[in-house]
Amino acid sequence: MDGWLQQPNGRNVLRFHRDPAARYKAYVFIDRGEPIPGQPALLKRRERLSRKWAVEQWQKLLKAGWRRVEPQW
Repeated sequence: MDGWLQQPNGRNVLRFHRDPAARYKAYVFIDRGEPIPGQPALLKRRERLSRKWAVEQWQKLLKAGWRRVEPQW
């Protein structure tokens, strides 16, 4: 699972990406950050969730108005 979501107000962005170190169970990292024009993004937090919980979070955010975007950093 890989993808990017942006908050409706446009400030916060979430990056969902697979944890390559997970051997026996699928895990996904969710990085939260804020793109800053002309500078590196401000990364605020990283969570590690099971793939199942990450998919549920993704769907919940889409229903709440978050939108898919191109990679931001």
